[in-house]
Amino acid sequence: RTLDTPECNSCLEECQAACECSDFCTPLIKDAALCHEQGSSWVPIISQNFNNVWNSMLTLTEISTTEGWVEVMYAAADTVDNFVQPVRDANHPMWMVLLVLWIFLSFMFLMNLGVGVIVDKFMEERERIRDISLSKAQAQWIRCRKALLSKNGRIFDLQNIHLLPRTQRKFYNFVKHPLFERTIMTCIVANTLLMTVESFPELETPDTQPVRIIKEAINIMFAAVFTVEAVLKLIAFKCSYWKDSWNTFDFFCVAATLIGIALQYSDSGINISSVASVVRIFRMARLFRLLNFKPLRPMNKLFMSLAVSLVKLANVGVVACLFLVLFSILGVNLFAMSSQEEDTLDNHGNFKNFWTAFITLFRASTGEAWNEIMHDLHKDEIDYFREGKWCTPAELFDWQDNYDILKGKCLIDKPNACVYAPGGWNLLPWVYWITYTLFIGLVIMNIVVAVILEGYDESKSCDEAAMIDTCKMLWERKYDPDHTLKLPAGDAVRYILEAMKELQSDGLVGGDPFIVPTLQSTSFANQLRKIPMRYAKAFDLCLQGNQVEFFSAVRQVFRFVAVVEDDSNDADIVESLDKADALVAQKTKFFATKTSSASLTNAGNQLVAEIAAAKLQKRFKEKRRRRAEEAAKAAGDVERTPVENVLDLTEPSPRVAG
Repeated sequence: RTLDTPECNSCLEECQAACECSDFCTPLIKDAALCHEQGSSWVPIISQNFNNVWNSMLTLTEISTTEGWVEVMYAAADTVDNFVQPVRDANHPMWMVLLVLWIFLSFMFLMNLGVGVIVDKFMEERERIRDISLSKAQAQWIRCRKALLSKNGRIFDLQNIHLLPRTQRKFYNFVKHPLFERTIMTCIVANTLLMTVESFPELETPDTQPVRIIKEAINIMFAAVFTVEAVLKLIAFKCSYWKDSWNTFDFFCVAATLIGIALQYSDSGINISSVASVVRIFRMARLFRLLNFKPLRPMNKLFMSLAVSLVKLANVGVVACLFLVLFSILGVNLFAMSSQEEDTLDNHGNFKNFWTAFITLFRASTGEAWNEIMHDLHKDEIDYFREGKWCTPAELFDWQDNYDILKGKCLIDKPNACVYAPGGWNLLPWVYWITYTLFIGLVIMNIVVAVILEGYDESKSCDEAAMIDTCKMLWERKYDPDHTLKLPAGDAVRYILEAMKELQSDGLVGGDPFIVPTLQSTSFANQLRKIPMRYAKAFDLCLQGNQVEFFSAVRQVFRFVAVVEDDSNDADIVESLDKADALVAQKTKFFATKTSSASLTNAGNQLVAEIAAAKLQKRFKEKRRRRAEEAAKAAGDVERTPVENVLDLTEPSPRVAG
């Protein structure tokens, strides 16, 4: 009789339903049963679980990418028992320690170790395909020559300044003065800082009107300063003004700013607010001119590495796009008809068509919620039923044969097909997303890191542009202020050695400090004797009469740089540099013709012979002086010995004296 009660009958019915329909009726006990009886639903709070070994491995793989590991840790820390309501921090010490240790082991060690392996293999492959016939000195020499010849003969703004009109020379000296350049840079920084105080919405009230008027006045003042700069440079450089890309960019900004101001204070009625905003954005780009200053050269290397990497990233980008296209096509064929009303698999991220799938995969390549999309795709009919939803079995959702029926039920615009599960195992979402994450998130993205590191390494070791700037500033500051681009042979040699000394002082070139000859002609030959023959043999100057051109002098500086940077102690370093020129000439037309006139060879050999003769004379004189000193010392010893004997013989003994 005690069993014949409504409560017992209901319990028996539930047990019978759970046994007969185990897929859709889950027997609940403890807090889970109480929750269900009160009209709520007992469902997991997160998508991950540790219900079996495979689910545990999948969960650990997910959190290895740092996706959702905090939620898993909190859920595990609150776990009490099966079918029991979670309690805050009920089991937190063990799970917090275990999951934090797993993150250290998997993400911070294993993942980064994988990054290191990929980068290392990338560098090894780069070294393998690199031309092994080139030594470090030859590679340095070729890079320097390419950097010099890439200037196309346009290093100085103007040439033969002494032949220009007097007014133009004055304007040129004014705009090239360091104080003028610093003033313009200060105005650029101040104008950018002024743009940072703007806010939206900026209401025109009596309190804010004075501030707005002051800001407009300062903007007009800066516009006037930049306009005066452009006008002065146009007068000073004339047609050469447009050869500099920075000048062209500045002129565009100035012209756009003036047009905006004119339209703003006119009664034309044209709305230029959007155009003015774009112009302000371009004006902010003028801050990059600060990188031309010598103290900011280290920062310039970062931007140069970015510029170098962007070119090389094109190949990696093609490979990444290829993988994205392949996975997008595969995703459309597998998951196009899946429900798009889930938490993450929604209208913004789905596989309904190729472009949406491409954008979804690109978003997931950054690690953004890829695991939640995977779990949404992994849901089967039972999971949908427990959530109070439903999905059409995949074998019944044949849109090609049943298009009209599905269209009439709005299942074409809002599909809800279950993912096809061969053999009852819904493994396709797991395999698809794990494979995609391994290839794109770990391999391709780490190759991007390797390419960026390669670009930074090249920009760090290759300072050819900075070397050219240093040589240029020394040339125009001390030796050729009129930009004739020619120097007498003696001055050219002094310039070459002093340029090497400045490059060493700036940290662009290593090696022992170079000896710079003094200006006295009498001591010039004596100073040349101090140049080591390793560098003297690298002299290869091209003379036109008794003059040396700027590019020939800088070329000679770069030959010294290649010799200094060579760490192999190659005795035939000069021959190796010439072989590098010949090797590159065979592969590319960049070095179309190597200057090899009789005057170049004779000038270089003559200077080498003079240095060698001076060194031989110095050695001979030192050896002769040393022999003379030794002979004089020996003669002094021979003369002292008889005198001492005579003194000993003539000196009276103490007994006789007494």
